[in-house]
Amino acid sequence: MSRNENLLGLGSLWDVEQMNIERDVARERERDRKSELYFSNAMLALRVHDGLTIQVTSLDRVIHVRRIGMMWVDGVVCGSSERAIVPFDAILTAFSPSDCGCASSEPDCYELVPLGAVLRDIERRSSSVTIVGERFGVRGRITGVWRDAVTVRSLRRESVVPRSALSVILVDDGERP
Repeated sequence: MSRNENLLGLGSLWDVEQMNIERDVARERERDRKSELYFSNAMLALRVHDGLTIQVTSLDRVIHVRRIGMMWVDGVVCGSSERAIVPFDAILTAFSPSDCGCASSEPDCYELVPLGAVLRDIERRSSSVTIVGERFGVRGRITGVWRDAVTVRSLRRESVVPRSALSVILVDDGERP
């Protein structure tokens, strides 16, 4: 083997090594970019065109997500037409696609709409709600939306529920998303 043939082989090894370095740099940039993003971005990074499903605390059925907002999701309980609003804190996991036969669609993103705005809309409509917490449930109508709580009036009493205790808000407003 001549000396020139040896050098040609080293050149191709150098090119491969340079490509590996460029790939490693690109991967590191992607890791840095992801480290600056939030849970809502991670959910949207799933194959959302196939639908997005979440499992939540205090509910044994999954929820098919229709809207993602600022620290909340709005969807439909699997196997029913019940609307469910879920704060991010109550989500155990998000996955896609779902294995069930429910119709799935890509969720809309409303990242600048806070949960309070959604709750005030429900209050204005006088929709019937069932608020489910980890160890409690209350059914009635939302009569007050506070910075960190909601007031719910049922047939028997009025309750104030802190947002930190909310797991799922099931809404019966006559609309079917």
